[in-house]
Amino acid sequence: MHRSRRRHLVGLLLLVMVGFFVRAISLDAQSLWRDEVDALRFATAPWAEMVNNFTRPGWNGPLYYLALRGWIAAAGASEYAIRFFSLFFGVLCIPLMYVLGRRVFDCTTGLVSALLAAFSPYFVWYSQEAKMYTLILALTLLAVYGLRRALDGGGPRWWATQILATSLTFYSHILAALLVPVQAAIALIWWPLLRKSWKGALVSIACLTLPYLPLAVWQAPLALQARETGFHSYTLRQMIVILLNGWSTGIRGWGGSWAAALMGLLAVLGAAASTPWLSAEPQAEQGSGGTRPLRGHWAALIWLTLPLLCLWLISIRQPLFTDRYLIWTAPAFYLLIGRALGSLALSRDWTRWVVIPLLGGVLLASVANLRLQASEPIKADFRAAASYVSSYGESGNSSAEAGTTPSDELVIFQIPYARYTFDYYFPVEEYPHADGLYTNHRAPSGGYQMGKDQAWQQMRAITAGHDVAWFVASEVGMWDERGLVKEWLDTNALRVAEAHFKRVDVYRYDLSE
Repeated sequence: MHRSRRRHLVGLLLLVMVGFFVRAISLDAQSLWRDEVDALRFATAPWAEMVNNFTRPGWNGPLYYLALRGWIAAAGASEYAIRFFSLFFGVLCIPLMYVLGRRVFDCTTGLVSALLAAFSPYFVWYSQEAKMYTLILALTLLAVYGLRRALDGGGPRWWATQILATSLTFYSHILAALLVPVQAAIALIWWPLLRKSWKGALVSIACLTLPYLPLAVWQAPLALQARETGFHSYTLRQMIVILLNGWSTGIRGWGGSWAAALMGLLAVLGAAASTPWLSAEPQAEQGSGGTRPLRGHWAALIWLTLPLLCLWLISIRQPLFTDRYLIWTAPAFYLLIGRALGSLALSRDWTRWVVIPLLGGVLLASVANLRLQASEPIKADFRAAASYVSSYGESGNSSAEAGTTPSDELVIFQIPYARYTFDYYFPVEEYPHADGLYTNHRAPSGGYQMGKDQAWQQMRAITAGHDVAWFVASEVGMWDERGLVKEWLDTNALRVAEAHFKRVDVYRYDLSE
């Protein structure tokens, strides 16, 4: 094996090990949030329901829940266990970034891109979340890599890899259908290779059509409708800023605008890495087609921009944008940055000394945000809230009523959906609970349909027969933006205790007076 190749492989192995450590050491640092508990619920649903979800209109990610079901059967349903499934695919993305960067550009670009993926606070965050996002990320990387290997003359096995990986993404996330036009556009950019492999490309298109048909039956009409989705409406500029900030600094956002500006500038340089002042092009490891490195830049730009533009157009009529839905386009961003740093390192003498502070600045922001993500509560802390409620009577608090335990007391949830996350941590299986009122309905005139008197009447009915009520409040504005439920409790009961956690507030009321 060539000495430089051996060094790259040793470096990649170290990156994979460090990437695993960074993700594993704080895997359960954050409390599960409602989407993760949903994943657990959907993965453990009856078999008939899971099968029906593959063609159920609007259902997102049935394949992920099916795979998670098998993982839970083997590893259990603890926080660490269900998140480890995502961690596995998150770590797998590191070598996939390397081989794709090496194939499309060169070894140096592949290694730097893998380094960015290993320490990306954004990738680490979703490697620590029990959702499908790292699965989609790994499948997308494999699909694009398979496409390039197939176009390089790799034969039927790489066409099969590309077809299988792409098909699996369809049933892992609703927006993965956009991967097909992305790959088609990339293949056209690599025209010298496509011209020699057009038969395989036609077979690929035909094979990708069949697995998508069950989804297309409901997705195509739904995509053309104007409807409320619950997502915020963003402009294209706002979408770009959100993605740039997330991919640069992760969820916590330390470093803010300077880190985003640095990485954005590097991505632009990566897209322009053939300009005269960076004229010393590294020799890429190319396939039989011998495509120029510039075609790799265009492929990355298409991968980066086409899905965003499509989602923006869809969101004009029905808002669907949230940054994690486009996590599978982030590799193109890191590849361009890796290309920029790689070109600087292998170009003129003076540019090599620029790489160290640039890469150091990127890694500084990444490490700082990784530390914050691992040490500060960011998700709604239902773990602490459930622990507070369950241990209240045992704490010796003089306000605790003699002879009562949390299992005897009413718990009111606002929003009601929060109960599933609370129940994951609450040690009591059966306890009195009630849904907080939904008071946000508006009449055509714009006024609220539910008035204060009606809300208070319903609250009296909900709390009837109970001497104690807990009020667990999270994302209250989604259901009760006027705060009528809490206002009734504060007016008609005695608040005897309260505790405040990240995005969850807990209050205990004495209703006996």
